[in-house]
Amino acid sequence: MVPTLATMLIASACGSSGSESSSSADSDATIGVIGPKTGPAPQFYQDTQRGIELATPIIEERYGLELDFVYADDAGSPEGASRAVQKLLNEDDVDAIFGPPTSAPALQIAEVIARSQRPYLLVSASNADLVPTAGDKNFAFRTQWAGPVLNDVNSQVVFSDVDGKKPVVGIAYAADAFGQAAVDQYQELGKELGVEVVGESMQPGATDFTAGAKRLRDAGVNSVFFNFTSGSDIATVTRDMKVVGFDPPRKTTTSNVLANYRELSKPDEWEGLKFVEREDLNSPNFRKVLDAYRSAYGEEPQLPTVVYNVFSALDAYGQGLKAGGADREAVRDAIESAHTVEVEGSTYDTPFAPGDGEFYDADISKWHVMGFDDTPEGNIVTDGTVADCTTRGC
Repeated sequence: MVPTLATMLIASACGSSGSESSSSADSDATIGVIGPKTGPAPQFYQDTQRGIELATPIIEERYGLELDFVYADDAGSPEGASRAVQKLLNEDDVDAIFGPPTSAPALQIAEVIARSQRPYLLVSASNADLVPTAGDKNFAFRTQWAGPVLNDVNSQVVFSDVDGKKPVVGIAYAADAFGQAAVDQYQELGKELGVEVVGESMQPGATDFTAGAKRLRDAGVNSVFFNFTSGSDIATVTRDMKVVGFDPPRKTTTSNVLANYRELSKPDEWEGLKFVEREDLNSPNFRKVLDAYRSAYGEEPQLPTVVYNVFSALDAYGQGLKAGGADREAVRDAIESAHTVEVEGSTYDTPFAPGDGEFYDADISKWHVMGFDDTPEGNIVTDGTVADCTTRGC
C-alpha cells in the first residue's frame, strides 16, 4: 500500500485557499478536500491527506474508478473554509467535499454544500448539527463519531461509581465550541443522575492549568474527563495536575490525546489515563492501516482514527460513485443504501440509512477503553469494551 498519489500532488498558487491539485481529465470524480494546512491544527490536514493517499489505490481498484483530489487550506478558520469551498465548488467544480476536519469551519460551509447537492464526507468534525444537511435529502455522511454520541459513551465511564459511590465529576475542557458542547451535555446529565459536575476551561494552546487543577482537586473530584482537540492541551492539564498533587482514581479523555500527547508528557503523567474510542486500535484491521502508514511515512500518525475514518469514507463514496456516476443525487442515494463498508478486512453492515448519515452509534459493546503502558513510548493497551468496563468497574 505504498501511496502513489503523493507523487502526483502538484502545488499551485490559487489565492487564499492555498489549493493543491491532482486532477486529470479522465477521472470519474474530483473530490475537494478542505483542512488546516496552516493554523493551529495542521495534524488534521496531514493525516487526512495521508489517509487519502493510502486508501485511494485500494478504493480505485475495488470499484474500478479513478479519483482526483483538489486540496484547499482553510487555516482552521470559518472564513478560510468559506473561501476554500467557494473556489472548490465554483472554479474546480468538484463532485464531493471532504472536510473540514474541525467543527467551526465545517459548520460555516455546511449549508453551502447542501445547496450545491454535493456529497459531504466528514472524517473528523463531530458537531451534531453537521448531519443531516438539506432537510430530508441528506448529503452529509460522517465516518467519525458525533460529539453527542462520544459524550454519551464516555459518560458511561465517567459517571460510573467510584468505590461503590456516585462520583464527583470534573470536566477539564477547551474554551471553544468543541469543549463547551461537551461540558453542557455532561452538566445536564449530572442533573439527571444527581451527580455533581465541576467544569474548568482552558484556552487552546494555553501553557498553564495549575489554578484549574487546584479547583478540581479542592472540589473533591474523583472522576475527571478531558475534552480538548489537541493532545498538547491534555499534556498541559495532566502535567499541572501532577504539579498540584491532583491524582483522581479515574482520568478519561478522547482519542485526540494521541496527537502529540506522549511526546510532551512523562509516563507518570499518563498513568491511569484512559481514552474511549469506537475502534480498537490494536485490532488486526486497524493495525493493518497503521502498518501501511508507518511503511509509507516512516512515523506514527498523529491522528490514527482520522486516517482510518478516511478509509471508510472513501469506501462509502466509492460505492456511491460506482452506482450513481455523474448524477450526484444518485451518488448520495447509493451511499445511504450501501449494504456494507469495508476497511482493511473489517466490514460494517448497513452503515447509513435514509436520513441517517452517521456511521457510529452509542452501543457501548462496540466501543473500547484504551490506555498507555508505562514504557517511555507509551504503547497503547486495550482494556476491553466500555460495556466490560461498566460491568466490572471502571
